[in-house]
Amino acid sequence: MMQEILYPLLIPFLGAIAIPLLSIILRKMGIERARDYIAAVIALGNIVSVVNLYQTVSTQGTITFYLFEPPTGACLRVDMLSWFMSLVFSNLGFLVTIYSIAYMEKDTGLDKYYALLLALIGGMNLVVYAGDLFTLFVAWELMSLSSYTLVSFRKETWEPVEAGFKYLIMSAFGSATLLYAISLLYGLTGTLNFEALHQALLSTEANPSLYIIIGMLVIGFGVKASIVPLHTWLPDAHPAAPSSISAMLSGVVIKTGVYGILRILLLAFPVTVLDYGTIIAVFAVLTMTVGNIMALLQEDIKRLLAYSSIVNIGYIFAGLSVGMMNGVGETAATIGVAGGLLHILNHSIMKGMLFLCAGAFIHELGTRNLDELRGIGRKMPVTAFCFFMGCLAIAGVPGLNGFVSKFMIIWGAVKGKQLALAALTLINSAFSVAYYLRLIHIIIFAEPRKEMEHIREAPLSILIPLVILTIQILFIGIWWEPAVEIAEKAAEAVLKM
Repeated sequence: MMQEILYPLLIPFLGAIAIPLLSIILRKMGIERARDYIAAVIALGNIVSVVNLYQTVSTQGTITFYLFEPPTGACLRVDMLSWFMSLVFSNLGFLVTIYSIAYMEKDTGLDKYYALLLALIGGMNLVVYAGDLFTLFVAWELMSLSSYTLVSFRKETWEPVEAGFKYLIMSAFGSATLLYAISLLYGLTGTLNFEALHQALLSTEANPSLYIIIGMLVIGFGVKASIVPLHTWLPDAHPAAPSSISAMLSGVVIKTGVYGILRILLLAFPVTVLDYGTIIAVFAVLTMTVGNIMALLQEDIKRLLAYSSIVNIGYIFAGLSVGMMNGVGETAATIGVAGGLLHILNHSIMKGMLFLCAGAFIHELGTRNLDELRGIGRKMPVTAFCFFMGCLAIAGVPGLNGFVSKFMIIWGAVKGKQLALAALTLINSAFSVAYYLRLIHIIIFAEPRKEMEHIREAPLSILIPLVILTIQILFIGIWWEPAVEIAEKAAEAVLKM
């Protein structure tokens, strides 16, 4: 049974190695485009392997696969939180692979593109399956290298290269800070294994060095998570990257930073001793507020959506911070963390779809400027409907998935008597409705420009992921009990370790 946890890693990584080799063979056979469909099948195999893992994880609670013996040995460790995160990554990764078949067809070097995309999915899965800090850091760098390269994939123009370089520099700073924090933890405890680390620090008394380590971990993971003020790479990287990669960056890559902060802080630093939840809550409010203000000022559709992602990272941390506060109670902590985790899933669906819809508009018209995109939705009704549903969902309209997770985050804060946090989260959520309504008006209800007479609906391989994501939005919004139950199990896995 242990080998089951290897499949979500081996399938994408071996696929990443195989795709360039298959491209050479297929090119000689004159059917190179078959490579795109093979990549989609590999991504499908990955998500099937993740889904198949659910029964084992839910039954056993935690699966551990030792590569070397503890306390210093590397290992893989999968619990409900790890499984939940890998499901989020694999779901969007599969749909983005399908989307890329038509969206990337005019680009060159697609063997490298699909290899990097599969390596990115595998790297994210390895991050959340890591059972020790050494394995996590190796996976973190592997994931990061893939994402840097994908941001700069269209290297013929200056913007992707500049954005990728900025992303590289800031992430390298975050990785160095993270590595130093890991070395300090090893110096204090003599282990990097998660379970051994937890036992070593369980009875630790509060001291300044622990707060310094916490600060370094938040900075290291926070760069990837794009919390304010460590967010400045993201608004440049999203517009410059292909829209398929923008969806991956916003939908799932930045969530690995959220996972790192949640997992390591709650694992290593008992909230009964160290009160860092309030600090995380302050960062959450700052992140959502700054993101909202900046989103209102944007005329580039992808840049606006990028700042919206920063806002939603703030919502996620607002929920997680409740579980990191001393004295809020077990029920409030579970609701808050579960709400934050459910919003990770919901945001990956909603924002992933919005970026993919924006990419469809850009694919047909060749511009990101909102004024030039005015009325394009009337020419692309299916894409426009999906975009409309995504905007309503992320704005928190009842009956759609975004409402469920936002409600849980706010209710968790209220239940934990963090009324200021609940009020500020609610105010920011209401504030964000302004630019979502603006997007809907410009894209769908405005009169199309004369230059749009030639515009037609997006190709089928672009529409299929959009329709699937719209169904997921409606499914979770209407039948929310299964998603909430899984999110609660994932929350309990990290809160009750």
